[in-house]
Amino acid sequence: MRLSSQSSQFVFNLAEDFLPPEIIQTYTPILEKNWISYENVLDYLSSTIKSVSFPGISFEMPKQSLLRGKERRYKPAKNVQDIVNHDLDITFASVDADINYWLMFDILTKHYLDVEHMYVNPFTLTVLDIHRDVIYKVSFYEVIVNGLSDNKFDYSAQKVSSKDFNLKLSFNFYEVEFELNKSKVLELGSLPTIIQKI
Repeated sequence: MRLSSQSSQFVFNLAEDFLPPEIIQTYTPILEKNWISYENVLDYLSSTIKSVSFPGISFEMPKQSLLRGKERRYKPAKNVQDIVNHDLDITFASVDADINYWLMFDILTKHYLDVEHMYVNPFTLTVLDIHRDVIYKVSFYEVIVNGLSDNKFDYSAQKVSSKDFNLKLSFNFYEVEFELNKSKVLELGSLPTIIQKI
């Protein structure tokens, strides 16, 4: 019987240039004032990532009407990179009086106003095994940040409960690359001979 996949065995860090320098200068004093124990603003923001939703595959099949109204479907002639939905959703846990939400809000506005760079550096989703070794990586290229969910303030919510927000990204290309190290893969021909000693 095979082990079920564990959804939490992944690493997804934001790209190093995702934070403009002025954002780092603005928010570093806030983190220091609140005794937040992260080395920099990027690590703090990455630590609040809860989940990443990889898009599924779907494509519309062209149809042709035959005699007596019968429809015949065909495979589309799209590029294989375009049969994947190009939206990536990242869910963050809202923490520390929504500081990370407003941090992301500020980053989003700065990227929108940046006319010199069309895309953000690639994002990488790394999947690990139970020994924390890398199994495969999914890289997203030509990334555009294109959405941030709303932030609700509510007087009727008196209990402390988890609060999330979503960041939406779009990408043009993706690549799945397996990183298995051959020395760690058990082959039938390399099994050791066991000699029992009495």
